Amino acid sequence: MPTNETITSDQTTGFENLSRTDGFLASTISKPRWPVYAATLIAVFIAWFWIVAMSKASVGSGWESWAGEGSLIAILIALCTPNTATASVIEVYSASVAMWFIMSIAMMLPSAAPLMRTYADIADVAAGQGKKVVSIGYLLAGYLVLWLAFSLAAAALQTVLMLADAAWSPLQPLGGLIAGIILLGAGGYQFSQLRHACLEKCRNPFATLFGQWTTERQGVFRIGMEQGLFCVGCCWALMLVMLVVGTMNLAWMAFFTLFAVAEKSGSGKVTSYVSGGIMLVWGAGLLVLSAINF
Repeated sequence: MPTNETITSDQTTGFENLSRTDGFLASTISKPRWPVYAATLIAVFIAWFWIVAMSKASVGSGWESWAGEGSLIAILIALCTPNTATASVIEVYSASVAMWFIMSIAMMLPSAAPLMRTYADIADVAAGQGKKVVSIGYLLAGYLVLWLAFSLAAAALQTVLMLADAAWSPLQPLGGLIAGIILLGAGGYQFSQLRHACLEKCRNPFATLFGQWTTERQGVFRIGMEQGLFCVGCCWALMLVMLVVGTMNLAWMAFFTLFAVAEKSGSGKVTSYVSGGIMLVWGAGLLVLSAINF
């Protein structure tokens, strides 16, 4: 059960009351540019491995000598890039889950910086008053569990699309009727009240964190899951647009990362309406082109 103890918040915290790990994390996320830079670097790293894996057949002996069987690089490559010609559906799906989850971490974790910073602020003040606090790691783990759930669903959709069209690669933009439907759905969702409600919860985590403050690890983990649910509810449609532009497309990954950070740091509905309008026009255009070429 949450334990709502009285915690005063009339002091500026330098996180000196937190553990060294939590203090470092809190200090890092207090500077929004650093999570964005880190996420971009992670995206570059992941995409680089992905591109190398897709082209390994043409590398020849140089590849084998550099990333031989049993090496860490080879294991990572095999995890995310099975040979779709010989791999089972389970192997393809598992690889898709790994890819979507890593991509979700790289793209969505920076936008969770306000959540982590707010928790660190409250926890540091509580610790300074001699109260027990739970590590930020439990909050972060709960948050990521929801993005893992999203990754399971997104990977299922991607696997179905791959089975339906053996010539399509997730690295390639998805065009035609299906792309138009995805964009229309994502664009329409940007105008929904559910999306706006989730966005407001992401923008203002203090009420949830302070109102449900607990000294139990499972309680903090549950709060992380709740905030993760709000984040998924806010951004799942945008994430699916990656199918349209090409999964692991570096430029679009960086753009959506910056967009999520900017939107959750701002206020109002302008960003939602503008992005929704663009996707609706884009999706309608693809449907028209599909009908013309049918």
